[in-house]
Amino acid sequence: MPRGQAKPAALPARTGPGPGYEHEAALDTVRNRYAVMLPIVRYTLPHVAADPAVRRTATQLRKEGWRDWHLLTAIANVVGNLRAQQQGLHTSPGDPEEHRARILAAMQTPERPDDPPVPAEAFTERALREHLSMAAVSTARGLGPVIRPGSLDPQALLSVLGDRYGYWTDDVVHSNVFGWQSSSHDPPDVTT
Repeated sequence: MPRGQAKPAALPARTGPGPGYEHEAALDTVRNRYAVMLPIVRYTLPHVAADPAVRRTATQLRKEGWRDWHLLTAIANVVGNLRAQQQGLHTSPGDPEEHRARILAAMQTPERPDDPPVPAEAFTERALREHLSMAAVSTARGLGPVIRPGSLDPQALLSVLGDRYGYWTDDVVHSNVFGWQSSSHDPPDVTT
């Protein structure tokens, strides 16, 4: 820094709702997540929800603030990615739009009873965290913030989404998608 020049002051972190955040629109997005994700895992979900290891992981994640739609999003992304891989669809940087659209269609296709089952072992804490982080990038892009390629700290992104876009607090009344009995760490008045 040149002599005699004032040291620049650090900019304070922004607070309050992020640009483009509207609470009612965010709740509509959460409703849509339940509607879109459930058909993708309609046959896998009961098996996964009955697995004791998955339940322990889900309990821990819920204690950390995960909503049912976070769990459902991560589970659906695990299933969707495996389904795309089974069809020989893999992503790589610079994929043409048509290829990305085929992968997305494979991932979002409603599950059929004869689809190969996804073993409960695929739904580890690490896998669920990674898949939620990947989904958060799409969420952020949809909200408008610029996500530059390169090293992105998933925790920082999730923190910004939580602090400025209601990512960890927004939820809607929904059915008991996992069939689990309520516990003390469930969000109040969310399941019906």
